[in-house]
Amino acid sequence: MSGGNKRIERLCIFLHSGSYDRVYQAMSITNVVLATGGEVYLFFSYGALKRLVKGSLDAVVIEGEAVAPFKEDIERNLNRGTLDKISEMLDMAKKFGRIKVYACTASMAVMNIARDELDPVVDASMGLVSFLNLVKDADQTLYI
Repeated sequence: MSGGNKRIERLCIFLHSGSYDRVYQAMSITNVVLATGGEVYLFFSYGALKRLVKGSLDAVVIEGEAVAPFKEDIERNLNRGTLDKISEMLDMAKKFGRIKVYACTASMAVMNIARDELDPVVDASMGLVSFLNLVKDADQTLYI
């Protein structure tokens, strides 16, 4: 990469918010890291975990007053095809082959979500301690 920037080899993203704009941003970052040869580990909890329930990936849910005015714009651009759906971005990421998607077991218990209710894109469910051990050598960690 130019400018002396070091390529991210291993990225960990904790997704807590299920707001469309935040999950979309996480997927954008994910695909850039994958396209440049890195690997990505996504950990979905609470609001973000709801997105992984079958049929929910592309629901236009917006959290927070600051972004609420953009809900109609997001819906319009999705319908026009000028904005990728989260499911499409996740499919693209999976094609790179260096991504793992994890569901938080504690969040699953709190929200009464069974493993078989989750989209097949989920590689595994695990607790926070196990996930932290898995990603302890990550170059970058983001909390979204």
